[in-house]
Amino acid sequence: MDDVSEKPGVDADIPSPAELVERARALTPQLKENATACEKARQMPEENYQAYVEAGILNVCKPKGYGGYEYGWDVLCEIAYELGRGCGSSAWVYSVLAEHNQTAGTYPLEAQQDVWGENSNTVIASGNSPDADMERVDGGWRITGQLNYSSGCDFADWHLTGMAIGGKPLKILVPQAECEIIDNWHVVGLAGTGSKDIKMDNVFIPDHRTIPIGEKGPLFDKAPIFRIPQWSVNPFSLVGVTIGIAQGAIDQFVEDMKTRASRFGSKVAEFQSLQLRLAESAAEVDAAKKIMLSDLRETMEFLEHNEALSIEMMARNKRDMAYCPILATRAVDRIFYAAGAGGLFLSEDIQRSFRDVHAGNKQIALNWDINGTTYGKVALGLDPAPVRW
Repeated sequence: MDDVSEKPGVDADIPSPAELVERARALTPQLKENATACEKARQMPEENYQAYVEAGILNVCKPKGYGGYEYGWDVLCEIAYELGRGCGSSAWVYSVLAEHNQTAGTYPLEAQQDVWGENSNTVIASGNSPDADMERVDGGWRITGQLNYSSGCDFADWHLTGMAIGGKPLKILVPQAECEIIDNWHVVGLAGTGSKDIKMDNVFIPDHRTIPIGEKGPLFDKAPIFRIPQWSVNPFSLVGVTIGIAQGAIDQFVEDMKTRASRFGSKVAEFQSLQLRLAESAAEVDAAKKIMLSDLRETMEFLEHNEALSIEMMARNKRDMAYCPILATRAVDRIFYAAGAGGLFLSEDIQRSFRDVHAGNKQIALNWDINGTTYGKVALGLDPAPVRW
C-alpha cells in the first residue's frame, strides 16, 4: 500500500495554528449559547459538531494524507482552551475526537485506510475495557465486553481501546457499526459529553487494526506528532478544557460583578475582598495555561530532533497535567464562593463551570496522587515502578 502521508498536494491550503485558534475562539459564543441544551440532552448538539468540521479544527493533529495538519499538541490544547471558555462538555468532546485523530495515525496504514478511506471526516471515540475478553481467531481477534466512558461516541464510527494480551498491552480499533451504545451517562458534571458505554459482542478485529503499545507506527519518522508518548502528553488535551472552563467562569464572573449591587445598594465590584478573589483566580488560570503551553512547546520542539523524551521530561509533563487542573479548580471554587447564593441558580453559568471543572479533575490520567508520586520518585532517583508513559 502507498504511504498516504506522501500523497502530492496534501500541504495545500493548510491553515496556520494561529488561524485555527482564532476559528475556535470565534465558536465560543455558539458553544456558550448551546451549553444548557448540551447539558440537558447529555450530548453535544449536532450544530456544534458541524461547526468543528467546518472550521477544520478536528484535523489539527491528523495525518496529512487524510486532510490533517500534523501540528503539535500545543495547538490542539490551545484550541481546547478556547472552546472550554464556551462549553466544557463540547470542548471535552472536541478534545477527545481531535486527540484520537492523532492516535489513529499511529496504527498500521491499512487500519488508517479503514477509518478514513471513504470519509476523511470520520472521527473516533474511545473507552476503557478492563473486563473485556479477547479470543485469538484466524486473522485476528474476537472481542466481547464493554467500553466505559466513551466521550463523544454519538458522533463516532470507530472506537479505540487497549487490552492486555498475554501480559502485553495492545491497542485496537473497533467499528461502531458492530457495537451498541448503552445510554448510562447520568452525571453531575460534564453531562453533555455523552460519555456512554459501548457494548461489544463477539466483534472481529483483524490483526491490522491492532498495534502493541509502545511500538513505532508507520508515521513515526514523518512528523513529531506521531512520536509523542501517549500518556505523557495526550491527556493535556483535557487539561486545556479544564483551564478553558475556569477562564470562561472568570469572564462571566467579571461581567456579572460589574453591575451587581448588594442588598444595601453598594456596588459589589468595589469590595476589596471580591477584587482579591478575582485577582488570585485570574493569576492561577494564567499560570496554568502558561505551564501547559510551555511544557507542550518544549516537548514538540524536543521531538523535532529526537525520537523520545527523557524520563525526566515525561515525569514533569505528568506532574503538570495533574497540577494545572488543580489550579483551574481552585480558581473556580474561589469565585463561585464570591458569587454568593445567586450563583446556585441553574440559570447561572458559574454553577455549571463549578460542576464541570470538578468533573474534569476526576479524569484518571490527571490524578495528582498518581502523577505527583511518579514525578517525586523520578526526581529522587527512585524506581517509579510500572507507569503508563
